[in-house]
Amino acid sequence: MTGALACPLCGGANHASTGLRPSSRYRPGTRFEIVRCVACGLLMTRPRTAPAELKAYYDSGTYYSTVEASRGGSHDGGWLAGLRRDVRRHVVHYYYARPGAPARPAAAVWARLARRRFGWAPRPLPGSRLLDVGCGDGAFLLDARAAGWDVAGLDISEHAAANASKLGLPVAVGELVDLVYPPESFDVVRLWSVLEHLLDPLAGMQEAARLLRPGGWAILQVPNASGLAARMLGAQWSGWDVPVHVSHFTPATLTRLVAQGGLRPAELHHTSVGTMAPTLKVSATAVGRLAIALADQILDAAGLGDCIMCFARKPAGGT
Repeated sequence: MTGALACPLCGGANHASTGLRPSSRYRPGTRFEIVRCVACGLLMTRPRTAPAELKAYYDSGTYYSTVEASRGGSHDGGWLAGLRRDVRRHVVHYYYARPGAPARPAAAVWARLARRRFGWAPRPLPGSRLLDVGCGDGAFLLDARAAGWDVAGLDISEHAAANASKLGLPVAVGELVDLVYPPESFDVVRLWSVLEHLLDPLAGMQEAARLLRPGGWAILQVPNASGLAARMLGAQWSGWDVPVHVSHFTPATLTRLVAQGGLRPAELHHTSVGTMAPTLKVSATAVGRLAIALADQILDAAGLGDCIMCFARKPAGGT
């Protein structure tokens, strides 16, 4: 492990302890410290784990996207998984459907009910090329392709990428800065639960900006370290997910990252995904999951959700 390092957002070397020491589910019995950059306020995990060790976690079979891939993907499962999959498909279709995509009358209904859980997009979206960074087993890519997009994916997990490739999806293995696409290759770049994993999130944002065509959109989501769930649960909040979550964002630090990366933050939303459930141990029953889903809706409406979603656009004149 490495010790104190410069802040990846502003380069500051002075860090203040938050007093939070979450334990790691990947290394039982090990706790990490959450520190705050004195200069810009970015929260970071310390000590920082070496890249090779982080990669091993993603390929170990214990990380959630790897588990899904090992079991055949999130495309399988019982009736509840099937319902969730169908709802997600409707939501993606409603917000991402390109001209000529088949109509889905039920999509508008589900989009209003479940968009915060599955995410949405600015409308209309330009162009036809979409890159999903951290694509996991390819579930979103399948939905986006059905909505008319020419898709590509990237994931650091070899197991997840291999499973997606078996589904006929073009998925590369590696990190965003490893891609060799020419500049302005995509109209949409989606980084869903990605930036918190990057050792250098600013370089990742700069690469996303390079890959976007002028007028294109980056669609981002990260856990909200200033949300009510994080405040209420403290070190027990599952959103810390140390040490694979290297940085921990608030609306202010995410907005700064996007702007420094060369994009223009256009919209910021709260999109809770139930991070209270593991700690409160209520996700084992349908009643418990429903209660968390309702609580998430209330927190999102109040601007206290456990995740932040940001739409950022590349200026028409380029960066």
